Amino acid sequence: MGELDGQVVIVTGSTRGIGRGVAARFAAEGAQVVVNGTRQHDVEAVAAELGAHPEPCDLGDTDQAAAMVARTVDRFGRLDVLVNNAAVALDNFITGATDERWKRVLDVNLTGAFITLREATKTMKQQGSGSVVNMVSWAGTNGSIGQVAYSASKAGLVGVTKAAAKELGPFGVRVNALSPAVPTDMTGQMSDELLEEARQRIPLQRFGMMNEAVEGALWLASSRSSYTTGTVLFVDGGLHLN
Repeated sequence: MGELDGQVVIVTGSTRGIGRGVAARFAAEGAQVVVNGTRQHDVEAVAAELGAHPEPCDLGDTDQAAAMVARTVDRFGRLDVLVNNAAVALDNFITGATDERWKRVLDVNLTGAFITLREATKTMKQQGSGSVVNMVSWAGTNGSIGQVAYSASKAGLVGVTKAAAKELGPFGVRVNALSPAVPTDMTGQMSDELLEEARQRIPLQRFGMMNEAVEGALWLASSRSSYTTGTVLFVDGGLHLN
């Protein structure tokens, strides 16, 4: 038996990167995983590969985000874990951050994550159990030059995590955040020079591996962290200390 045997899990933004790694690991641990992304073909392909369930939608649209959670609960009759992983980073310096870019980043990374949390925890409260894992970032706790919208969205999600943990704890629902430092498609857009500069800021002097971030998510989602809520788990080699 796996650690998540029989549990129903939504992993947003799970067609690539950390989200896909989390979805694959959770499926291997026996969970009924819902794969989410904006591109229907990609969502269906990953879901088929993992034996999971496809739910394509744009989390920047609040109606679509809420409907995804509702369809999941209708299908399975329960919801045990939500991993809020979907995010966009439309990088620019403050003076170049347009209203449209700012809104899109906040719509997906913060509002979309809140809507899925709000809708998911309605069911979790009724069950008397559940775990939410919000993917945050060093940018949200420390700020990142050229990423003002992304930093704001992730800082906001840390606040949501802590407030939700206080409010939902009495109902048996845990809410935590995971802050990894793992190369993704986003870091793939950085120059070698910037990547090396980032690596040197990490006390352990290396970027994390995918499995290290995934294991952090599994720990927060599973009963192994049954007495943990409202925390930010840093799987970043100490980057958050800078």
